[in-house]
Amino acid sequence: MSDQVNDPVLCPVCGKKAKTGSAIDCARHIFGTGDKPHRDWVNAQGLSFIDLLIEQATTPGNKSYQILAEVIEKARAKK
Repeated sequence: MSDQVNDPVLCPVCGKKAKTGSAIDCARHIFGTGDKPHRDWVNAQGLSFIDLLIEQATTPGNKSYQILAEVIEKARAKK
């Protein structure tokens, strides 16, 4: 098993590596893609894709990205 700390974070939906390979960039990728499979994955994690997107667009800071990045890291740890 490889050391996940040094491995880039891949999108849990499509397997793509976002820019830096960090969880926060993966979150940006998921929001930026916004297609049905990506939305469905976020919603299946107990979050609301649309609520996170609205909050990200209307509130200063990156709270929604951070929330989603944490969920991505947890999903990654389960593998």
